Amino acid sequence: MPSKTFLQTKTLSPSYIAVDLTYRCALNCPFCFVKRNGLSDECGCELGLAGWLKIIRALGPGGKKFYLTGGEPLLLPFLPALVRELKTAGHSVLVTTAARVSSEAAAELAAAGPDEIALSVHGPRAAHDRIAGAGTWSATIPNLEIMKARRPAGTRITLWCTVNQGNHARLPETWRALASLGADGVAFNHLEFVSASDTGATAKLLSGIGLRTPLKASADLLRGIDAAKLAAGVAAVQRKAGPAVKFYPPLTGAEIKAWYSPGTAFKKKGFCLGQFRATWFAPDGRLLTCQPLAVHAGAGLPSPLAAYNGPAYSAFRILLLKQGGFLPACRRCGRAPYHTLENKGV
Repeated sequence: MPSKTFLQTKTLSPSYIAVDLTYRCALNCPFCFVKRNGLSDECGCELGLAGWLKIIRALGPGGKKFYLTGGEPLLLPFLPALVRELKTAGHSVLVTTAARVSSEAAAELAAAGPDEIALSVHGPRAAHDRIAGAGTWSATIPNLEIMKARRPAGTRITLWCTVNQGNHARLPETWRALASLGADGVAFNHLEFVSASDTGATAKLLSGIGLRTPLKASADLLRGIDAAKLAAGVAAVQRKAGPAVKFYPPLTGAEIKAWYSPGTAFKKKGFCLGQFRATWFAPDGRLLTCQPLAVHAGAGLPSPLAAYNGPAYSAFRILLLKQGGFLPACRRCGRAPYHTLENKGV
């Protein structure tokens, strides 16, 4: 684990860049961090293409991994142009979408050639519509077919499914439905939630260093989830699909039962590397420590690297280290793209 001395002497530069292009979205998924925590109320105006290109160039040379998300990033007409600019500059690009947009928007994104498109599908038609909103399936799946047809070689399409009350008891059925859609892969994300006690403890720790989070308790999302039935479903999918299907984070049967028990002080391995190798931007260009906590850590312009190494971000990192690598509210964060579960050092 990096030390306080390391933070005081080392200039950090992120190699993984997550960008919330917008907080707008037509879906109504109950587990969405953006809507549950009122992130749109925390944000000012949305940057346009010119603003994002200024930030990207100010991050310095060298290929980076960009994660373009939201909200629904396909609502931004400049998204394909942004993808092309990033690819031309030598970066890799992953775009998340629910694809409840026009067929033209879906086609233009695919043709722009991101490295990966992660498409949210949370079950067969009826289950997906119950979770995401009526009519979502009939908009999403035709756009999936368009993306498959219009993408260049090298663009991967993965279906992302969040485990929740509406699909947890039928995971094998859910996997079969998603696998039949002909994407390149299927990934399940374990439900992320925060208990009231962990929310309060985290808010208190942050206030001690002059920072705040809009994060709200969300243990109510567990209502109706049978952890034992879920663990059996995960095991059944893994037996059938093998390594072709991914679960984030990868949990054993015992860990699944602990994860979905709010009274259990689930202990994660390692520490969060997202604060040392990655950064997250809000739609208005401000730096966030991560989307779930949404702690504002500085302005992206004129110098995102100055903010990344500035007093707010540094204070947050030191607090994280003092707490052993995770804050209380981080117990059930499964966001593998910007942190590692194992302590590999920095």
